[in-house]
This record gives sequence, C-alpha cells and structure tokens, in this order.
Amino acid sequence: MNRAKEGDSKAFADLSKNISDISHSYFLSKHRQGRIINIDDVDDLTNNVYIAFAEQFDNIGILENWLRRVLFLTFIRWYKQNKSKTFVELNDSIFAKQEQDLESINIDAATALNFLSKLSDEKQEIVKLRFWGGLKFSEIAERMKKTEVAVKKMFYRTLNELKEKLD
Repeated sequence: MNRAKEGDSKAFADLSKNISDISHSYFLSKHRQGRIINIDDVDDLTNNVYIAFAEQFDNIGILENWLRRVLFLTFIRWYKQNKSKTFVELNDSIFAKQEQDLESINIDAATALNFLSKLSDEKQEIVKLRFWGGLKFSEIAERMKKTEVAVKKMFYRTLNELKEKLD
C-alpha cells in the first residue's frame, strides 16, 4: 500500500488486481447464496468497489478495514435498491417440469416466447415465474398478492390461450 501511494505503478496495479479479485469473490459468494440473482450484478458491484478504491485511494488508511466496509455498504445499498424487484433469469432452452399432461405439448420455444410476449404483463409474469423461476403456485400468489386459486386459474387459462394460438 505504501509503495503504491509513493507512486509505484506496479504496486498499484497489483493492489488493484487484489481489490478486484477479493470484491468479485465476495459478490460471487452472495450470488451462490441466492442473495444476488443476476450474475451481471456481481460484475457491476465488483466494478463499483474498484471505482471507489480508485477514487478514495489517497484517503485509505487501513486497507482491510476500508475494503470490508466498502464491500458491505456496496452490497447493502444494492440490496435495498433491488429487494422489491422480482428477477427471473430466462433460459429459453430449458423449461421446468410441467404439471399434468403439459409435457405432450411439443412447441418451438421461439414461437412460444413470441406469443408469450404479446400477453398481458400479469400473465407473462405468472408463466415466467412458474416455468423459468420454478416457483410453486403459492409462492407466485404471495409475490403477486393474489390467491393461489386465482393464480392457478390464470396460469392454466394462459396456457390454453397459448395453445390455441399455436394450433
């Protein structure tokens, strides 16, 4: 740290790499714990810590204390901003197991996604949370502040609507 503050660019580069590696590792562990859903957020948060390091470099006293504090505060700030948002990573090639005889419906994923995008936001959310999010009806109902019965009805009606459009 002292050599970097004295102007040694190699020491600064090494220190910068260590800060980035530690930050990435910290946020990756949050991703594995399920606290960060989107892997792109891990990279963004890592970059935010590095930027803070570059901006505050001259004022950092004890590096370990500074880094712990910045990692924690960066994550908390991000978490508070994003906790009310529902994130579902979509993977077009993988569908969660479907109930009843829905496996017999063999459709082109791109066509289905095209039709899905034309549905109301509420219907899209239910389908995405069920298939891609892998959530139970009760969990979807809780997130959407609806009854489980209402969610099930809307889900199966939406599937029938999609099936009719595909036929």
